[in-house]
Amino acid sequence: MRFYLPQYLWLLAALPILLGLFLLTAKFRKDRSKKIGRPDTISRLFGRANFAASNLALIAFLAGIAFIIAAMARPQYPGGVEKIEARGGKIVVALDLSLSMKAQDFQPDRLEKAKREIIDLVEKLKAQTVGLVIFAGEAFVQCPPTIDYSAFRMFLDVADVGMISDTGTNLADAIAVSTKLLDDGSATDKAIIIFTDGESFEGDAEKATSEAADKGIKIYTIGVGSAAGRPIPDPESGGLKKNENGEIVLSKLDADILSKIAEKGGGKFFRATPGESELDDLYSDIKGLKGEEKEKKFRTLYNEKYRWLLLPGIILVAGAAFIPTSKREEDGDAD
Repeated sequence: MRFYLPQYLWLLAALPILLGLFLLTAKFRKDRSKKIGRPDTISRLFGRANFAASNLALIAFLAGIAFIIAAMARPQYPGGVEKIEARGGKIVVALDLSLSMKAQDFQPDRLEKAKREIIDLVEKLKAQTVGLVIFAGEAFVQCPPTIDYSAFRMFLDVADVGMISDTGTNLADAIAVSTKLLDDGSATDKAIIIFTDGESFEGDAEKATSEAADKGIKIYTIGVGSAAGRPIPDPESGGLKKNENGEIVLSKLDADILSKIAEKGGGKFFRATPGESELDDLYSDIKGLKGEEKEKKFRTLYNEKYRWLLLPGIILVAGAAFIPTSKREEDGDAD
């Protein structure tokens, strides 16, 4: 068994905190009831606390939350083996993780829009090796080229703004790192697909593009943003990013530079759209990438089993709410 999104398992650490809050609340209520009146009077007015039932409700609630968290991590079991053979070209997707990718031209933001498009594009690919490079002020390999698309998606899911501490958008470094990743001396067709908003580029992107083109690597650019621009969230203040004059900063798509890079790199520039029609055009271009005959490989297929945990989790949480934790005492019971 494996968890496709293991980062959610960290939420289990919150369960002891919840338990502590419940215990503190129970102690507070008990101390407060002592100040109000005698225990037998409180029992007749508000009912007698059923500690066994309260403990059962607490255990059921926490267990239900634990099941739900485990379901969110998407447990998967091996479901067989698939024989695959990579015959297509090699592709590296370069994803911009600069702060401006949190602008909300698309919902919920540019970054999530880019991720959705990357996932949809990868699902269209067949027998093509795909890698992932992330960049902001610097560029790093997030996922080496692979034909295991489920592994690629796992690395894509965890990519987020803040993973790279350096600020800015170093497109030149992203192209250089992607080129190095693809430059293996083989005759396979290769391409770099860059998802970015084209905001405040650093480095000599055109020089990096020329070096990639000299190695026979095509470059495609996908502009994720709008010409009108959108404000950028400021993680430090919790508001919107402002300049030195106190004015809200707007992040705008720089389509011109992205078009120049794509043209120089022998590829094409596309604008991200809500309908994602640009993916069809991009796919029609890159599906013709040719690869070398390769030895057949095998990969394990996994079946989703989150329902096994989600359903009992919901039942336990809902059931905890219906467990009576107190019993009203009648006058006769108090005698």
